[in-house]
Amino acid sequence: MRSMTRRQFMVFSLQLAVAAKLAGCSSAPPVLGRNPLAKPFVMEDHSQALAHWAERGVRDAVLMNIDTHDDFRWIPHEKIAALEGLYRQRDWRRFRAADSLGDESLYHIGNWIYAGARLGIFSEIYWVIPFRYFPREDAEAQLQQLLTACRFKAEDIQTFRLRDRQFVGSFRGIPVTICGLESLPAIDRPLLLSFDVDFFPTYSQQYRESYLTALHNVFDALDARDYRIRDAIVCSSVNGDYYLPPHLRWVADAVTMILVRPQLLRQSPPEQLLLLQQLDTAYRTTDAAAMLQLLEQYLDRYPLPPLLLYKAYAHLLEHEFPPALAAAESCCRQDKRYCPALPYIGIICYEKGLYREAEKFFRAGFVADPAMRTGLFQFGHCLRKLGRLQEALDVYERDARLNGSFPTRFLIAETCLAAGDSRGAGSALTAAIESMEREPYAEFVSRTEAEALYALLDFCDRRGLAGEAALLRGHPAVVEMMRRFPQYGS
Repeated sequence: MRSMTRRQFMVFSLQLAVAAKLAGCSSAPPVLGRNPLAKPFVMEDHSQALAHWAERGVRDAVLMNIDTHDDFRWIPHEKIAALEGLYRQRDWRRFRAADSLGDESLYHIGNWIYAGARLGIFSEIYWVIPFRYFPREDAEAQLQQLLTACRFKAEDIQTFRLRDRQFVGSFRGIPVTICGLESLPAIDRPLLLSFDVDFFPTYSQQYRESYLTALHNVFDALDARDYRIRDAIVCSSVNGDYYLPPHLRWVADAVTMILVRPQLLRQSPPEQLLLLQQLDTAYRTTDAAAMLQLLEQYLDRYPLPPLLLYKAYAHLLEHEFPPALAAAESCCRQDKRYCPALPYIGIICYEKGLYREAEKFFRAGFVADPAMRTGLFQFGHCLRKLGRLQEALDVYERDARLNGSFPTRFLIAETCLAAGDSRGAGSALTAAIESMEREPYAEFVSRTEAEALYALLDFCDRRGLAGEAALLRGHPAVVEMMRRFPQYGS
């Protein structure tokens, strides 16, 4: 092959540079609201985003997380080190398997952003909250209370300052900016856009807006900033009894639809979205008759899973349990993503004291999806109320395995106690205390948990288990439980 002259080489190099520049222009990140995005990665658990971006080689990225929850709780150093080992080895199978609420997990839905920052995947974090704090005169005090509720340490909270209606500070040295739709920042770099759809119920309640209006408001605010999007994900947060009620999956679908087809915001909403909004409004106002009338008119035209679920809710409002169960099961058969609706309705029945009806919905859900994590804790409570203690223990054990030992081990200990198994109660109590000491964010939040704790403290006092009693009474989570539920104490 004949070698090039110096002039030919310079011309060829210039041509390559121009070609590269043109290629870069053609692959420029899409602008939110102007350009359609590639179909976002749609996930069930928000923590799946970490493996998604790690495997794609994302580094030093700007993350905008639109979410009711912070998702950057602290992870012990040894777990971060273990996760970093998997990350460096590119062992993505084990990296994904480390995402769990179980005791052996390295990260989960509550701390995946912290993990990503420690691994160098995220370098800037913007948390867009649905709360109406920034327009208030006491915004800084309200935001400090929010961080306290999120279990931020005082030294982290002290780093935050209100600047241009944004709360800017750091968490364990990681830069964090908290903002609302009224105060979205200008960001020059392409960003990772993360939607947790549990944002919308809170926003809708805070601003007293319908979901369709909330969708418009959110995207109008985002579009006005002309953000360039490196990648986008959408999380529904239904599985595992987290934060989004199953019937609102249609909001997650709508978010995905708008990202892919931004022109929808400049058109009248599709008829099925208007129908879903009408059904939800009627459900919020417990107008079962209006719901059933709409379903009779439109269900044949739109035989969609969320419509079947709203039908189940309408019958539930009327205390018509067999047709409610039939509609929910039909919804689940049509789309497995809606199966958590069965234990979700079970929880509603349980909280109303309808234990036998609740059991039917719980069992139907676990038959439909034996691997389901949603509602196991409450199903155990339900069986306990029905006096079926061994069955309750079996369900609690499964919950502890899939969703983590705390606080379920305390319920196991108290159920053993109720069954007359003092030795089993003592062993379970030891395991429960260990689970509480391992959990940096331990908290007892329900009356059922409080009743179990008081019964176990009484057990310790009667049996002379002074060490266990002292560990319990001295733990901040138990101290707070006693303050919150004093009527159960002596």
